[in-house]
Parts: sequence; C-alpha cells; structure tokens
Amino acid sequence: MSNTLRRAAIAAALAAFAATSANAAPVSVSNGPVQAHATIVKPLTLEKQSDLNFGSIIVWGAGTATIDTAGNISCTATNLVCGANGTPAEYKVTGTNNQVVTITKPDVVMTNSANPGTDLTLVLNGHGPANVTLPNSGSTGINFKLGGAISIPANVKDGVYTGDLNVTVNY
Repeated sequence: MSNTLRRAAIAAALAAFAATSANAAPVSVSNGPVQAHATIVKPLTLEKQSDLNFGSIIVWGAGTATIDTAGNISCTATNLVCGANGTPAEYKVTGTNNQVVTITKPDVVMTNSANPGTDLTLVLNGHGPANVTLPNSGSTGINFKLGGAISIPANVKDGVYTGDLNVTVNY
C-alpha cells in the first residue's frame, strides 16, 4: 500500500471516528417529562348594586365620619353629628368558579359642585374585604360591600359632596 493511500485510509478512519464520537446518543429527562400547563379563566365582571351614602352630617368642627359594611355610621368627634345608618357601597363580581378575586379600592376625591371649596377624601381601604372567593358556580357571582371614612375639616362648606368609586377587581 502506498503512503498516500495509507494516509487517506487513516484520515478517513479518523473522520469517521470523530463524526461518531461527536454525535452522542440522545438523552431524555431522567425524572419524567416536563409538562406544560395553562389555566383558563372567564373574564371578571363587576356590577354596581348600590351607592355609598353617609346621609346628612352636621359639622360643628373637624372630625371623621365612618360607615362600616353593615351601614352603621359613627363620628369620631363631638364636632360631628351623624345619622345612625347609611348605605355601604355594594358590588357583584362574577367569573370562574372557586377563584380568589383581589379588590382594589383607591381613595375617592369628593367635590361639592354647587358650593365649591375644600374637597373631601373618602378612604375605602380597610373598610371592606381585600379579596373574595367566587362560589362553586362562579357565574352566579358574589356580592361584597364597602364602607369608608371621610375626614371633615372644620371650615368645610355645606352641600352635597360626590365622587366616583374607582373600585377594580382582578384574579
């Protein structure tokens, strides 16, 4: 065998060996297959059932008026006289069965359009649930109520103060 032929045979053998050693056999996951998951949920709906109403508040000086989720109103200072009962805000949320729904309750700026002056801030956080769990039949939904607290300054102008509650829900 000539040197050239021998060299060609060795080169071919090395190339074949390199090709087979670089292509190792495929290996699968040793502890089971990796799975893909996706949870599909229905979109949430949020419906107003009732507006929040503190009723009339007589102001002699600064104080805070609070309404709980049952509609009981209290005033923290002798400078305010509140009625005994009001109406808490009430909502109905619907969605997917047994899902936990988070309720976001930002503060509300209340203005007096007939007699402008000092705006009031209605604080909703801490005056109702932070979340609710939808029932077994999520399509029927669940109702929840929100109360709130208004800090009223001594120099507040009389009139009707209103503001929009921008409550949102999310899974």
